[in-house]
Amino acid sequence: MFRTRAASAAIGVGALLVTGAPAANAAEAQAPDVRYAHSASGDLGTLEVGIGSDSAITGIRAHLVSAATQQEVAVVETDAFGLVSGSADDGVWRTKKPLDLPGLGSYTVRIEATDADGDRDVDNSAGTLSYYVAAVFEDVHPDRTEIDTDHREVRVDGTLKGRWPATRELKPLADHRVDLDVDNWTENTVRTDAQGRFSGTVTVNDAVPVQAVYRHDGANPYVLYGESSSTPITIRQVATRWTFQTPAQARTIDYGEQVAVTATLERETAQGWVPFEGQSGGVLYEASNGTHWTSVGYFTTGADGKATTFTHTPWETGTFRVASHSDDPFIAPASADSAEITVLRASVFTSFSATRTEGGGVHVEGAMDFPDGWTPADIPVHIQYSRDGKRWTDLATAQAGWSGEGHAFSADIADARRGYYRARFEKTESFRAATSEAVRLGR
Repeated sequence: MFRTRAASAAIGVGALLVTGAPAANAAEAQAPDVRYAHSASGDLGTLEVGIGSDSAITGIRAHLVSAATQQEVAVVETDAFGLVSGSADDGVWRTKKPLDLPGLGSYTVRIEATDADGDRDVDNSAGTLSYYVAAVFEDVHPDRTEIDTDHREVRVDGTLKGRWPATRELKPLADHRVDLDVDNWTENTVRTDAQGRFSGTVTVNDAVPVQAVYRHDGANPYVLYGESSSTPITIRQVATRWTFQTPAQARTIDYGEQVAVTATLERETAQGWVPFEGQSGGVLYEASNGTHWTSVGYFTTGADGKATTFTHTPWETGTFRVASHSDDPFIAPASADSAEITVLRASVFTSFSATRTEGGGVHVEGAMDFPDGWTPADIPVHIQYSRDGKRWTDLATAQAGWSGEGHAFSADIADARRGYYRARFEKTESFRAATSEAVRLGR
């Protein structure tokens, strides 16, 4: 049973709640424990009460007192409640239908609870009934979910309604403020029309969510906070690309030789690819083995889309990499690698001799140098023979090793014919080939 009372009855009810003779077995019995009383989640007009005891709860009476006037406005009797979870001695009760109170606002809930043993408890401040209108958004949607650099405006449409606590009925909320949030920050505030509809435009400058939010408004104090689902807005970035002018093709250089680096940045437009001015980036030189890199320089592209022309002296075989990245999220980053630059260090024979031996053979010896600072781990020297000094054949291979004054080698060739003899070091990944002077020997 649910009934309302006149405000003048508040004093008498208060006396009833705090007086009464204790039961004879009070020392042994356990009185009901009123744990809480408040609005049911999502259904503000429904009163929810949590109670536990040592026997089944047989009676619940709720007194609702206006927080604004401190006057009792209604009493809810036991038959208005139903057990919704737990058990009769430890459970949660709710009113079977929403309460119909004289006005919106906050109400203090005073609970009288009785159990099957006849024990009784009175809680003069068990909780609060939030008897407010819940803001509910319907059909909130942006007119686009993808933006680009030239189209950053997003229109958001929707309807704001309120769920009334007494009936659960949804009604349009006319002339209410609605905030349009971008990434949780309010970018625009609009008002609803007579049907609760609203529309507004926000500027979106990144890949972020947009959302409609109703926040507390002093003009409508009994409407609670509400928000729509957020909609992610994505970005279609402007495509960019780099093209190397130099070095445009793979090439081989000597160690210590400079290489010029020029490249152009372009952006995609409806008319095709065009030079992209004002974009910042940098150039690196990366070793092909992936273990080293060095900064070549930084730049901002000019009106022709070109980066600053750099010169660099590579220290080993590798490629140049140019890259740009804009602070503007609408501009896609871009990078490109140049053709490979093969760097070869010098190899030279500093001496070579070939002499006849008493047995008719030939003894050869000589030395090599690698003047650019590095030395191969393995130095195979091929001893070659030519009858005419034009067509050469390998006769033997000697390993050159450090001798204190160079990388020396020697070899003995039995039954050597008359003709020309020389030493040859073949090109490697890091060193150029080298050939000694040819020595002509007779019989």
